[in-house]
Amino acid sequence: MNFLLQSLASLLALLPLKLHYALSRLLAFLAEKIFRYRVGVVKQNLSCSFPGKEAKEIKQIQHRFYRHLADVIAETIWFGGCRKPERLRRSHLVEMVNPEEINRLYSIAPSVMVLMSHAGNWELIGGIGSYDYTGNPTCVQEDTFCVVYLKQSTPGWDKFLKRNRTAPLLDSEGYPGYLESRQVVRYVFEHKDDKKIYNFITDQHPYFKAKDFLRVTFLHRECESMKGAAELARRFGMAVCYMSMPVESRGHYKIKYIPICENASEKSADDIMREFYRLLEADIEAQPWNYLWTHNRWKKFPN
Repeated sequence: MNFLLQSLASLLALLPLKLHYALSRLLAFLAEKIFRYRVGVVKQNLSCSFPGKEAKEIKQIQHRFYRHLADVIAETIWFGGCRKPERLRRSHLVEMVNPEEINRLYSIAPSVMVLMSHAGNWELIGGIGSYDYTGNPTCVQEDTFCVVYLKQSTPGWDKFLKRNRTAPLLDSEGYPGYLESRQVVRYVFEHKDDKKIYNFITDQHPYFKAKDFLRVTFLHRECESMKGAAELARRFGMAVCYMSMPVESRGHYKIKYIPICENASEKSADDIMREFYRLLEADIEAQPWNYLWTHNRWKKFPN
C-alpha cells in the first residue's frame, strides 16, 4: 500500500504546480459538496470563532476554506517532487520576508524556539532553507533547523509524510532534525550546547494527557493548550518567536518572524503561549479561511 501511495504521489508530483491548482478546484468541490468532509465541524468552529458574523458570511468563509485546504493538499503533493531545492526556489511558493529577524535572534540566544500554527501551509516548512531570496547568509541551514512532528499511527503513512516533508533537503535521508514529539526533550538536552532552531506547531489540543497544561481563551472559547515548547525555551533561555504565514496570493505564501521574547527564562511559559495565541488570532482575523478548521481545538477538559 505504501509503495502504491508513494508511486502515485511521485507521478503526480512531476506535474506543474499550475496543473495541481487546477485539479485542486475539483478536490475542493468534492470535499465540501459531495463527501461533506467534516463540514459540520468546520461550520461549528467558524460560527463559534466569529460570533459577530452573519450566517451568509460564515458560509462564504467555509467555502473559501475548502478551496484553501485543497490548495494545501495540491501544494504538498507537488512539494514532494522537489527532490532538489532548485525547483522549489524557482516557484517562489514561499518567501521569507524578514530573514534578518531570525538571524538576529539566533545571534543573541543559545537557540531559537519558533512557534507556528496550522495556518498557511505547514507541510512546506521542510523547504525553509530555500525561502530566503535576499542572497545574504542565513542561520537557517540543514544542520541547525529542526522540525517537531507527531508520529502517525500507520507506519506506511508516517514514512510517506517524512519523505514528502524532507524532499527538498540536500540530504533528506540523513537529515537529523526531523524530531518526533516524544523524542524532542531528550534531543534538546543532548544538544544544549549547539545552536538550533526548533519549530513547533503549537495550536492544537495537547497530544498526551499532560498534568500541567494551559487553559487559554482562543477565538472566544476556552481550550487546553500545549506549552511544552515554551517550557523548553524557558529551561534553556532560548529566544522565542511566532511564525506568521499569510497567503499573499494563490501560489505565494509569506513567512514573517515576530519576536515574542529574546530570553524565555525571563518570562513564564503561560505568558509566552498567551502572546502566541494573541498573534495567531490576529492572523486568523485577517484571513479567517487560512486555518485548519477541520480539527477540533476546543475539546472538553475536566474541571
